Formats: sequence, structure tokens, C-alpha cells
Amino acid sequence: MRLYFCSDIHASRRCWKKFLNAWRFYGADHIIVGGDITGKFVVPIVAGPHGTWSAKFMGVQRRVRSRDGLAKLERWIADAGQYQFRTTPDEHAWYGEDQSRIDGLFRRLVVERVAEWVEEADAKLAGAPVRVFVSGANDDFLEVDDVLARSTRIEDPNGRVIELDDGCELLGMGWGNMTPWRCPRDIPEDKLASRIDAVAARVRDPARTIFSLHVPPLGSGLDGAPKLYDGLRPRLGLDGVEMAPAGSTATREAILRYRPLLGLHGHIHESRGVTELGGVPIANPGSEYGEGVLDGLIVDIDRAGVRNIELVSG
Repeated sequence: MRLYFCSDIHASRRCWKKFLNAWRFYGADHIIVGGDITGKFVVPIVAGPHGTWSAKFMGVQRRVRSRDGLAKLERWIADAGQYQFRTTPDEHAWYGEDQSRIDGLFRRLVVERVAEWVEEADAKLAGAPVRVFVSGANDDFLEVDDVLARSTRIEDPNGRVIELDDGCELLGMGWGNMTPWRCPRDIPEDKLASRIDAVAARVRDPARTIFSLHVPPLGSGLDGAPKLYDGLRPRLGLDGVEMAPAGSTATREAILRYRPLLGLHGHIHESRGVTELGGVPIANPGSEYGEGVLDGLIVDIDRAGVRNIELVSG
């Protein structure tokens, strides 16, 4: 059995399209996105005089003068994992008067893109000999789950145990420990541990179960993130940005307690790697979604266990 696993694609149109092709490219039986499928920013594209449009994107004020230029700008924004939004100067000002209006717009655009992705997956993978697993994680609104549930091809493993091949099972958990940003599925470590335990109780054999836990184990080497100081700002030293462990004690305890076949994680974009915890192989593919690069893992499993884990990018 061969798995392809990635995580934290954060609404990148280019990464999603690559994911849908990953089964064919890598010869995978199952392809998995381990959470954080939605983006973080709206980019207003404001109508101007004489058919022009302008937007501030990637810190640069940009202006296009044709429909082709507008379409190219919108693709560029979507490929980077942001949400393009055509608007007028008056409407733009109206949104700017009330943060709740902006929040509502953002939530609508998030759900719309997930719905577009579901439709694309259902059409492109209809009849394909691959199983597709996609779940929300700590950054994703709960409404995302309802959209994924409408798919005819996508299975959502979040909070579930799903049977795979060769007696293996997949346990999914998109909820994570608390972050400074108080994301939709951030919860205290004790509550995260309870959620993991409740799902693990339904596992037939932990030694043949893949634990897809979004947040890596604390101190595992897969959880190094920029250390934040006042104003949630990282500190830059002579050797670069100062890093610190940002993983989960609940995840760590679950790996050590249940000794699963494999731990698959994401969440920390900077900590791409493969290692072991208590003799259990664990991995984080990392994320470069903003550049449209899809970082992933290829995992080969047989009845004897995990034969190979390979980091891949494309």
C-alpha cells in the first residue's frame, strides 16, 4: 500500500491541483491532506476608470488594464492561497466601515472555495482507482466539514477511524492545541487528549493504525516554529529567526501510549522531516503553499510495517 500525504495547503489553487494529480504521479493508492485547507487573506480587486482594476497583493500595488490581465491576477492570487474579490470603490469602503462585514465576506469566500474544490475533485477523480482523504484542522472553520461531507469522492477522517488496506486503519484528528491566534479548532491540551483518546478507543489494533494528528508531538524535532515575543513578532538573531518547539503534549502522549504504526503530522510549516518517537516513525511534510510548491510524503506499507518514508516536493 502506498500513501501520499501533504498538509497545510491553505487555499492554494496550484497546490490543490497538484494534490489531485498526486496519486497518478506517485502511484499512490491513497492521497491525504492532513488539514488546514483554507486561506488567511482576502485581496480586494477594485474597479477603476476605463476598465482598469487595482489590488494590493504581496505588498505591491498592482494595476491591470485588460480582462486577460485581470484573469491572470486572480489566478496568481488564488495560486498563492488568498481570496480574490472583485469590488467597487463604494463597496470596498462599505466593507471597511465594519469589521463584522469583512469577517462575513471572508467566511463566505472560504466556504465557496472549498465547495469549488469538492466539485473539482468529484469530477476529476470520478472512477479513479484511488481513495481521497481531506480534513479540516485548527485553522479551518467548522462549516468546512459540511462542505466536504457533500463530496462523492472525498472522505473526511477527522474524528474517525477508517479502514484502509492490509488490515490498516487511519485515525484522523484535525483539532490542535492552543495557538496565539485562537483559531477555530484550537483547544486546551487536556481536551485535545480526550478527543484523541475517544477516537483511539475505536481502533482495532494501534500497531496497524496510522495516526494522522495535525499538530506534531512537542519536542519531536517536527515542531520547531519561530519563537514569538511582544506583538506576536519573531526575533531575528545572528543565526536567523529564533526557533522554539510548538508541538502538542497531547499528541506526544498519544504516540507514546498507543504506539501506532505511523504518525503523520503538519501544522508547523518550517519543520519538514522524518524521525521517530518511542520507536514509532513520525513525519511532517512541511508546507510552501505560498509559492505554489506542494511538499509531501510518500509512505510504503506492507504487512510487516512501514517499509519506506520519502519526502517529496513538486
